Amino acid sequence: MRPGDTLTIAGQQWAFIHHNGGFSGSAAVFKPDRERDRWPKPATPNTAQELLSRQTKRSQWAHILDQFHNAFDAAWDAPDFYTATPDELHSACVAITDAQVKAAALKPHLKTIWRDHEDLAQLHRLRVEAQIKSIAYQVEDLRQFQQNNLGTPCPAAVRAMAEGL
Repeated sequence: MRPGDTLTIAGQQWAFIHHNGGFSGSAAVFKPDRERDRWPKPATPNTAQELLSRQTKRSQWAHILDQFHNAFDAAWDAPDFYTATPDELHSACVAITDAQVKAAALKPHLKTIWRDHEDLAQLHRLRVEAQIKSIAYQVEDLRQFQQNNLGTPCPAAVRAMAEGL
């Protein structure tokens, strides 16, 4: 058997992992097969129209990923909030908000993009995941700056929790 092969025992699917298990290293190792976790490979296009459709989708996703990277770069280049002029601070708020909106719109589609376009996953996956985390931190930093230094009121739920302490 090769890793990934499955067999059925008492009605349950088991996936073969490797041959080096157990104390002596000579036992076969199996795990319950979780087929739902596997991504089916996209079918090879049978017609020129299917190929063109797949290439068009890939091109559109690549363009959207590039737009997200550009929005992230603009947010990342925002000046320090404490030393920024009012115009720079406004531009930084707009850039961070724009990156956050793009991240939120992109996030639900990422699994599909990575599954259907392996080359895009190899080129962008790690970078996009790191950027989404960074944007979340920037948004929180901006919110705290606005609340603590600009007097922007905090949301009612947060205010209620603070008063309850």
